[in-house]
Amino acid sequence: MEQPTLNLKIITPERILVSEDVDSFETIGTDGEFQVLAGHTPFLTGLKIGHVSYMKSGHKNYISISGGFCEVKYNTAVILAHTAEQAAKIDKARAENAKKRAERRLEKKGDPSIDEERARLALFRALNRLRVAEFQDSKW
Repeated sequence: MEQPTLNLKIITPERILVSEDVDSFETIGTDGEFQVLAGHTPFLTGLKIGHVSYMKSGHKNYISISGGFCEVKYNTAVILAHTAEQAAKIDKARAENAKKRAERRLEKKGDPSIDEERARLALFRALNRLRVAEFQDSKW
């Protein structure tokens, strides 16, 4: 008997990154990590900077996201992400440079020209992209 699937869509303001039937997916919401399988109860939640991993035909795929929202209903899950990037397409050198820039900004504590919260978020996004790229490389 074939496992039931659900339709997963990951959408950013620029494009539809994923639109396919999957076995399950996991991500991190504002209240913690969660997994969704076919037939899940409808819900809506905010998403944190993190990743979405989804299983399809026994293969796990990873997407880096920088927050957004997830709605699940009628065997469809829609993730509206601020940004999203497939792990295999993450430019590690670019992410490493963004990490270093954010770290340099954060070293300037008390400098009124530096928005510390913005620099912290930039650092977190860069670290997340590097971590997600490693997930895909490790073939988890």
